[in-house]
Amino acid sequence: MPLTVGPGATRWHLVRSAVAAGALAVDLWVWGGDTEMFSGGQASAAVIVAVAVAAYSCLAVWRSALPGYLALWPLSFAGMLVPSIDTFAGYLVALFLMARTMPRPVALMALVGSAAPIAVNTLTASHFHPGADLVFLLTNAGLWTLLMLATWTIGRVLARSDRRLTTERQWADDARSEALAVERLRISRDIHDIVAHSLTGIVLQAAGARAGLARDTASRQDIDRALESIQSAGEQSMRELHRLLGMLRETDETEARGDGIGEIGQLIDAARMSGVDVVSQASGEPVELDPSIAHTVYRVVQEGLSNAMKHGGAGARIEVTCDWLPDALAVTVRNSAGLGSSSAPSGGFGLVGLRERVSVSGGTLEAGPTANGYLLHATLPTNTRHASKERP
Repeated sequence: MPLTVGPGATRWHLVRSAVAAGALAVDLWVWGGDTEMFSGGQASAAVIVAVAVAAYSCLAVWRSALPGYLALWPLSFAGMLVPSIDTFAGYLVALFLMARTMPRPVALMALVGSAAPIAVNTLTASHFHPGADLVFLLTNAGLWTLLMLATWTIGRVLARSDRRLTTERQWADDARSEALAVERLRISRDIHDIVAHSLTGIVLQAAGARAGLARDTASRQDIDRALESIQSAGEQSMRELHRLLGMLRETDETEARGDGIGEIGQLIDAARMSGVDVVSQASGEPVELDPSIAHTVYRVVQEGLSNAMKHGGAGARIEVTCDWLPDALAVTVRNSAGLGSSSAPSGGFGLVGLRERVSVSGGTLEAGPTANGYLLHATLPTNTRHASKERP
């Protein structure tokens, strides 16, 4: 069962399908003329439509560019059978998607592979048009080569822009998380100082009053003064605690309105747009989560993808799994090492903060290297009321 994807992923898939349909219409219009075959006969309209639908279904069906490209590439040789049939419009779309979404080595292989369709198109043109001179054929091949180079270059430029945007968003998220952690630490210190100071005064006043009563030396005025000091210190502490707890409540409500389960698909799409191979799956029966738990799940996936993208290297594969258990949700982000990978750190502010967040939510977090990569695994309660009763 696939993970729930966000609206961004749906829009992107619709755009790709629309582009594929447009390319199909263009090529069908172009192919509607000469249908002579190498055998000397004529290709039926059914053959042309079948080749067209097969070619452009490759672009529309697969969310990843690589399967669509690999399926479309052999169809680029359709011109060997019917010279007027070529899938170059769709091939340009596939090449663009490869350049934009795949790592640079894979994108380069796709560009090199484009030489074969160009060569086939040139040879078939010379066969069916023997009167065409060499200059015309070479010019035609050169124009197609320039068009494919331009398409590939535009895809790589956009891929670089996507990676930069993803990095900037990650930096912004990290800065926000760090600011929240610093603010929480400051508030916790304020609470400690307020409680420690107030309780110290209360204890001293109470001890003095009891000592005076024990020696029968305390007057009613002294006892009233001690009780008044205790009351004043307690009221001041309560006001300060209410103020600080209100700040914490505002922070929690802000986070609760933030990202949750529904936005995990956008994280995965962003990683794929950066050229990372991400596979996502889920099992079990999903249930509605408390907003704070849903936000923690989002942060677990975000941290796991961030670490994998930073340390997995080119060609790394990331697996994101959500297992819905009877009373818990298990989230796993696992990556295999790619080219130029580095071992993921054992600590770090992000991981330490995430561990604290998961712990506060009543869950557990495990993180560490595996035989060929890195693993981040979190288990969070789905019944928060039950979990809160069990916590001390």
